[in-house]
Order: sequence, then structure tokens, then C-alpha cells
Amino acid sequence: MTELLALLGILLTLVFTVVNGFHDASNAVALPVRFNALTPRVALWLGAVFNLVGALLVGLVLNRMITFEIPVPLDVVGVVALLCSLVTAIGWDLATWWWRMPSSSTAAIGGAVVGALLGARAVGLLHGPLPVGPYLSWNVLVPLVVSPVVAFAAAYLLVPPLVHLVRHETPGRVNFRSGVVQATGAAAIHFGHGIQHARRTLWILMVLMLVLGSGFSRGSIPVWLVLLVGLCLGFGTLLGGWRIAYTLSSRVVTLDPLRGAIAQTVSGALLFVGGFLSPIPLSTSQTSTGAILGAGSAQKFRTVYHQTVVRLLLTWIVTAPLCGLVSGMLFLALSPLLPALL
Repeated sequence: MTELLALLGILLTLVFTVVNGFHDASNAVALPVRFNALTPRVALWLGAVFNLVGALLVGLVLNRMITFEIPVPLDVVGVVALLCSLVTAIGWDLATWWWRMPSSSTAAIGGAVVGALLGARAVGLLHGPLPVGPYLSWNVLVPLVVSPVVAFAAAYLLVPPLVHLVRHETPGRVNFRSGVVQATGAAAIHFGHGIQHARRTLWILMVLMLVLGSGFSRGSIPVWLVLLVGLCLGFGTLLGGWRIAYTLSSRVVTLDPLRGAIAQTVSGALLFVGGFLSPIPLSTSQTSTGAILGAGSAQKFRTVYHQTVVRLLLTWIVTAPLCGLVSGMLFLALSPLLPALL
């Protein structure tokens, strides 16, 4: 039975990967499509390719970035905890897509895993130390607080000197160059997203593979598994979550093409560089949104839609605790069935 549950967990992990690609596609394509730098179809295919490349890079070159910082037990308790976490994170991604709110899948899955393991601890099915504090700090609080704040500040500070730099250029030339930068930034965002999400997905898949006893080790990830993750991520990107794109391009702040290019540059640079150098997972949604807000706020006239921003902040704040609560409740509901499987 444990093996069957692990196989179900692998299937749900791949579904979560597809949903994540679908949910996060808007982070990179919203501005280039709005300003006609890319057509919708080209934008999505560009995203699918660079998500795939980012995922392949993690498995083949950056596998040291795949960390096992929280000890999920390699038994039925750990498998059920991951199942509850995946169901919760998938549901949250779909709910926030329906609400047109860009949210962090990193915070969702991180909070859900901790909630499920705390549920296991509450009913006596998990023993030993559980480093919840460090895990939450690195996987939830940093993406929630640091990445959007840094993106906001960098985009805000770049606007004045760049506006001054192009003050004598014609609007047509500025818009054309901004479009090129937006398209390049979209590729960088997708590439960073592929790196960031592949790290989380491969961690979950390797835990489930170890439960199956398939002969894999943490230091050796098969190429076919990496390719499967990249293809699922790319396929989800091709589906395109355009509901969130409308929020990012029109309902958060009013931008012109130049400020859109600045926002794409900042978020693309942070995700691209962070994917290579930082073990800290960065939220693509919150980094992109922070950069858009920063670029749009550096204007003389009021352009920020504060009601939408408040809804965004509330969504970000409740993501981890709410997903942890739901995942923990799911585990508690299933816990009476577990002793027979141990």
C-alpha cells in the first residue's frame, strides 16, 4: 500500500508541476503581451522552452541546489504528508488563479509540508526533531518578504536615471527598445522559474522514489526524471493563466513600456542570478509583482490601485498559514487509517 501511495504522490507531483507552470506563466508574459512586444502564442512557447531549459540545468548541473532541509520520513507517514501537501498546494494555485491573484507556490507547498508534519506530530506518528523554524525562514519568510521588497526597491531606483537617459529619444524608439528588453526579461523570468520550481519538484520526487526503494540516491538524479519535470512545467506554461496576467498588467499599477521594461529587467535578473547563486527559493510571482509595483510607483502621478495591492498582500500573508492549516487537517482526517499501514 505504501508503494501505491508513493506512486499516487509522484502523479500528484507532476500535476502540481503542470498547475504551477499554468499559474506562473503570467508573471513573465503579462507585460510583453500587453505592450505588443510578443504575441500571446510566441510568449507562451518562449516560456515553455526556457522553463524546460531551466529544469534541465537544475538536474544536470545545479543538483547541489536540491536540498533536503526538512526530514520527511521515508515511510507511509511521510508519503501521506506529501500527498496532503500536494493536494493543498494544487488547490491553492487553482483558487488564486480563479481570483486573479499572483501567489507564491513556494510558500504554499512549504507551509503545507510543515502543516502536514505538525499534524503527524500531534497524533504521535512522527518523532524526533522537526526543524520547522529554519525551514519556514528559508522557504516561506524569505520569498515572502525579501524578494518582493528587493525587486520593488531596485525597480523604483532604476526608473529616474533611465527616464533621464532616454529623455531626448523619440517615443517610437523608446517603445521599440523597451519591447526588446521586455521579451528578453520574459525569457530570463521563465528560465529562473524553471530553476526554482524544478528544485522543489525534484526534492519531492526523490523523497517518493526513495520510499519506493527504486535504487535512486540523493546525489544521482536520472536524466529522464529531470526531462519529465521540465516537460510538465513547459506544458503547464503553454496553457497560460491569463486571468492573472490581466491583474499584473492592468489592475495593480499603470505602466508605460519603459517602466514595463525596467520591471521585467529587475525580476528577470533576480530570478536568473538567484537561480544560479542562491540556495534560497525565490517566488516568481512575488518578485515579478514587486518589480512591477516599484517601477509603476516611481511616477509623478498616482498610478497604483491600492485596493488590488491590499488584496495581493493579504493573499501573500495568508498563503503559508492557510495551506499549513488545510494540509494539517487533511492529515489528521487520514491519520486513523495509517496505523494499519505502518
